[in-house]
Amino acid sequence: MIMYVLINLNYDGDSYQIFPNIEDAKKSFDESIDNDFYHAVFLVKAEPGVEFGFGARGEIYGADVIEEFYDE
Repeated sequence: MIMYVLINLNYDGDSYQIFPNIEDAKKSFDESIDNDFYHAVFLVKAEPGVEFGFGARGEIYGADVIEEFYDE
């Protein structure tokens, strides 16, 4: 079963949301960008039991990045 994970990065702390369908995940991704609170937002596709995360240079491993946003 594929899961969609929304990762919201903020200097005060990060938050994560898990979705079973892409439609709800994309809606929340757009809402995260619109609220102007996060310095980066990622929507990734992950498989249960597969480890994923951020590497030493900030790259995501173990999951497919669907969308990403950086506040510059």
